[in-house]
Amino acid sequence: MKSSKNWALALAILFLINFNAQANPAGTGRDTPAIIADVFIARPLGLIALLGGSMIYVVSLPFTVPAGGTEQAKRTLVDYPYHYTFTRRLGEFYDDDM
Repeated sequence: MKSSKNWALALAILFLINFNAQANPAGTGRDTPAIIADVFIARPLGLIALLGGSMIYVVSLPFTVPAGGTEQAKRTLVDYPYHYTFTRRLGEFYDDDM
């Protein structure tokens, strides 16, 4: 039980550090409900998508290497979820960078 509390605390600290680094600057016009939904719903789902996509990418490598599709598979399964989870600004659900 104590170990799970330590893991939960470590994950909470990790998320807080990440969200402070991606803090939404004042005056961008983003409203509070969008930021709250982003922090508590979209980012955790993005992390799940990133982990699942990474596992699928590794499993699909024996099939994508001979077909020459490793870059497309990596972009779709790993890069997009990473960008969505870690590099976009808080409250922005659509980003033109990717």
